[in-house]
Order: sequence, then structure tokens, then C-alpha cells
Amino acid sequence: MNFNILFDYPFWFILLCLLCGSIYAGFLYYRNRRDGFAIWQQWLFAGIRFLAVSLIAFLLLGPLVQRTMDTVEEPLLIFAQDNSQSVLMGPDSAFYKNEYLPGMQEFIENLSGDFDTRLYSFGEEFQPADSLVFQERLTDISSVFSGIEARYSNRNIGAVVVASDGIYNRGINPLMASAAANYPVYTISMGDTVPRRDLILNRVNHNRITYLDNIFPVEVHVEALRSQGLSSRLTVSRDGEVLFSQNLAFETPHQFKTVMVELEADEPGMHRYRTEISPVEGEVNLENNHQDFYIEVIDGRQKVLMLGDAPHPDLAAIKQSLEDNESYEVESYLFHEFDAALEAYSLVVLHQLPSSRHNLQNFFPRLMDSDLPVLFIIGQQTNLRAFNDLGQGVSIRPRSDDFSEARAEFNPSFTLFSFPDRKAGLLNNLPPLFAPFASYETAAAASTMLYQKIGNVVTEQPLILFSESGLRKTGVLAGEGIWRWRLATYHREGDHAPFDELLSRMVQYLSLREDRSRFRVNTREFIYENDPAVFEAELYNRSFELVNNPDVELTITGEDQDAALEYVMGRTSNAYRLNAGNFPPGEYTYEARTNIGAETFSESGKFNVSPLNVEGLSTIANHNLLFRLANNSGGEMFAPGNWNELTNALKSREDIKPVFYSRQEFEEIINLRGIFFFLLLLLSAEWFMRKRSGSY
Repeated sequence: MNFNILFDYPFWFILLCLLCGSIYAGFLYYRNRRDGFAIWQQWLFAGIRFLAVSLIAFLLLGPLVQRTMDTVEEPLLIFAQDNSQSVLMGPDSAFYKNEYLPGMQEFIENLSGDFDTRLYSFGEEFQPADSLVFQERLTDISSVFSGIEARYSNRNIGAVVVASDGIYNRGINPLMASAAANYPVYTISMGDTVPRRDLILNRVNHNRITYLDNIFPVEVHVEALRSQGLSSRLTVSRDGEVLFSQNLAFETPHQFKTVMVELEADEPGMHRYRTEISPVEGEVNLENNHQDFYIEVIDGRQKVLMLGDAPHPDLAAIKQSLEDNESYEVESYLFHEFDAALEAYSLVVLHQLPSSRHNLQNFFPRLMDSDLPVLFIIGQQTNLRAFNDLGQGVSIRPRSDDFSEARAEFNPSFTLFSFPDRKAGLLNNLPPLFAPFASYETAAAASTMLYQKIGNVVTEQPLILFSESGLRKTGVLAGEGIWRWRLATYHREGDHAPFDELLSRMVQYLSLREDRSRFRVNTREFIYENDPAVFEAELYNRSFELVNNPDVELTITGEDQDAALEYVMGRTSNAYRLNAGNFPPGEYTYEARTNIGAETFSESGKFNVSPLNVEGLSTIANHNLLFRLANNSGGEMFAPGNWNELTNALKSREDIKPVFYSRQEFEEIINLRGIFFFLLLLLSAEWFMRKRSGSY
């Protein structure tokens, strides 16, 4: 390290500083002799004052000190070791456990004198190699180069050694990831390139959700290597019970088979299924012979109750349309035949009710208490006076007993749910409905979807409208004869899809209930074992304002019901969040609890952790990738254990050299602490000696 003092003024300014110090000291000690100091004391005090004042004057000129520091950066040698499961799936797994790892450590230690060595592992991510146990469930070779770029950009990287079997199942192609590297890459070709006898469950395609009593498909893809002339058995089971089995015969050395399986959703809830293929003689790797998957069976079909004043083709058309949708289950009754409870239903359709025969005096209060949404269909039997008394978003006051032929005109300002423009245009060509000839008064909060078009005149009288009161939604279809729409749609389009979609969207909007709970907990129901379980919670006060003052406790319980884990969720700006970490495969339940004052809230649910067996799907090493990776960068590929050859190749490279850096720093001398303490020492010493000599 070298020091230089930089000075912006001419050199003779220093003489002025010395002159200032001399004048000040002379004036103080040689003009003032009242203190009676001895000659040697006067010279000593004057010298101290001269030095202090001269130094202060010099500092006021703002001199700088320049430090020049020379550093030597040894070349970096980055060793990246594949830590994934596929490394140990070959016949030489014992070699990698017992001989390879000690040899690797010795190799790195031998080069530590010539290189700045760094050891990393990669699999799911690129990270310092704390332990090498070959248990990573994914392999991302490209993360080596992105990780080096992030950590060692603009550093003196001498070489990178990548030890892998060349199998990757995450990230981009390593050849593309290393294209911009300006250092040589040496590779160590691990694994076995010879195909071995192996049966592989490559993929199981399935839906994650199905409905109760449905038949759902499962597509199983099987790959067979060197298994010609052999046979196996594919089974799909649940809770140890075999639900499907099929014998598979293999005729060629490398064969793919796809098996379609149909299973019945006979029980609601979350179910774990196991797909398994029996091993063949001589098969070494059995880790890829099975896969588990989860399917949630939902008894979630919404039940729609249809009540009519009398038999009518509208009821049949609506029922047929909704029953074509697996999400709905429809029950239809004449009003006087129905005496069941309402709690089991999600929507009630009242066709021409209330009527002169059924005024709903006893039924409607029950309906209001249940908060069930209602769709009223107005017809010739509807008692309009009784209907108006119900206050359902529109008041219909008849001008006569006649009914008008009203076509549909879509309201472009309607926003409660979307409806495609093409299908909205189709409504204009449908036959008319029979609507009361009356005056219509809509509530301010009502939203009209279709207007009545009488002849060629589009009126502001609603044909279909929706309103909402509290938690209950109401729809009104102010005309009968909707069965004609279904027939006309089929005649024009060749199917009932446009009509069915219109009706389904109406029913979906009415039956969908907003979540008004004050405590809500959300998490992903399906995760893999390498993904963390993340929970988010929201808590509302009585004014439905988000709060997060109270603690939220979360308990997670596994399938054994013994290992319950307790957590306290962390707070965000106005909610809660918890990263509970990774869990082994299985089904877990959780329960969250909190309090606001004297009120207690709790939410529970389930999540499932699926095993990740990607590494076992391909066990044939890709040495060609490793060779191209090394060759494209000017490196070489070596076999495992050839540590001496690799050492010689690295040491013999003339382009791997230390880099010398020179760095300069500038600082004002007045900012140096040593200068301050030196001045303080000078002035303190002068003051102390003057006081000791009897002066001030």
C-alpha cells in the first residue's frame, strides 16, 4: 500500500502555514513575558503552539491523502457437483458413495494452492455444498451458470468443473445457458449410458377434481426398456384395494404403452390412488415403478328446486337444460306436492307463483328465512298483485288481462356476468315470450339483462332482471314460453348450447353465494414434496375491515394423527401469512384459530403432498451433453476418478492466471482521526504544562 499527499495549492503555501504558526507562537510567548517562564519552557511551549497552529492552517487548505492498494486475485475454480437422486440409480452407486466423494475432496485440496476453490452442489437449485447425499428430487444444470453469473460476475474465473450424469428435468438447455460463459468448462461424466432393463411409469394424467358418482378417466403412460418378450401387470389401487388391473406384454427393446383407466367416484372426499407396475426379472431400478396421485371427489352439485303452479313445458325445458350440466341436480314438483325442507337446495325456481290458487303466504316466509336465491317466472297464472307485495325488484301493474308478445333485446350495459356478443345477438332472433301488458317499475338497485321488444320498438320494460337484497339474490323472467327458445336455438344452431349457456349463467349467478365469513384461511390443496405449504389468512371486524392484531394459531396434523405441529402465523400489512416449509408425501389437515374480543373463530381444511419421482423417469446418462458442454467452452470431459488427468489439464492452461488489481482511495486529511487526536494531544499537553507552571 502506497501513500501520497495531494495538494491543490502551490508548495510555497506550506511556508505560509509555517509562518502563521511562527507569528502566533512568537506573539504569544516572546511578546508576553508576564508569566515568568524559564527560557527552556518558553521554547517548549512556543514549539508546541507553532506545530499545532501550523498544522491547523495546513489542514484548512484541504490536502488529500491518496492510498494505492495493489491486490492479487487468484483464479477461481468452481466445482459444481450434481446432487440429484439419478446419480445413485446406476450400478456404480457404491463407487460414488465410497470412493468418488473422498477423491473429489482430495482433488479440491490439491488445487487450493493454485486456485481459489469453491465447492457447490446443484439439483433443485445451485447452492454451496454443505453435504452431498444425492437426494435432490430435480436436476437443473442451467442453474450452475446462472448461479455463477449472479455470484461471480466480473471475477477472475479460471475454470468450472461440472460433475453430472447429464440428465436434467428443470430449467433450460445447459448448452444455451453456458453459451455466454467466458471461462472453460470441464465435465466429469457420471452415470451409465448403457440402457438397462427397466419399466417406467412415465406419466399419469388425471383431473384433480371430479364429482360424486361420476366415471373419471386416468391415462397411464408406461415405458419399457430392454424388456422384449416379458410381461408385467399394471394396477390402480386405493387404500390397498385394487380398482383396476391389466396385463402388459412388451415386444420391442424400447416400447411405450398408454393405458386408459376408468374409475368411479363412489365416495366424497380426498382420495389417494396408487398406480403400480410389477417388476420384471432382472430389473434393477424399482423406484420408477409406481406413482401416487390425488383426486378430490366433490359432492358439490348444486340442487335446484323447481315449483310450478301447474304442469308447463317451461319447467321441462329448464330441467332438461340444467341436467345436461353435471354441476346441477334438479328436482321438479307442483307446488301442492312439495313439503320437504329447503336447506338442501341452492336455488328455487317459482313458475307462475304466487298464483290465485297458491299465494305463498306460508311458504314465502320460510323461503326468506333460508336466504335462498329465487328465480320467478311470470305467466298467465301469476297473481301479479301478490307478486308485487313480495317486493322482488320489479313491480308489474297490469293495464288489462292481455299478454304481449315480447322479444328479447340484450342490454349492453349489463355487467353482472359476461355473455358473448354472438350469443347476445342470437337472442334477437328467438321467438317472443308472453309478457303481461302492464306498467313496469324496477327498483333502483335492479339490473336488467334483457329488455322487451314489442314489434320493432325496444322498450325500457324488463324481460329478465336481477336484484339483490342482503345476502339473497332474486331473478325475474317476466314472460312465459321459454321452451320455445330452446327449440328455436336447436333449429338455428344444431344444438341447445346457446340456450343452455344462457340459463346456466343465470343460475350460476343466482346460486353463487359470496363468502361473508369474517375469518378466512387459504392454501393450495395439492403440492409436491419439494414445495412449501404456504397459508394466508384474513380476519375482519364487525365492520368488515381487515385487522391483524390478534394472534392466529395454526395446527397441522398428519395422517398418523400424532405428529401435530403448532404455528403462529406471521403478520403482513393487514393480513396473515405462514410458510410452514416442506412436508413428506401424505394427507394433512389444518385448523386455524383466533379471537376478536369475546368472539372465537376457527377454520379447518386439508392439503395433500404428492411425491415427486421425476429423477427416476430417466436413468440413462447423457454424456453427449456433457461432451458438448465442455467442447463448446474449450474444456474437456473426464471419467470419474481421473483426478490426476483433470489436475494436469487445469494446471497446464496458460490462460488461467492471477489477476492484479490496483485500487486508489482519496480522503481529506482533516477527516483522519489520528490528526484530530494528535492536535488534541498537543494542545492538551501545552495547557497541562502551563497550568503546572502556575499560568492559565
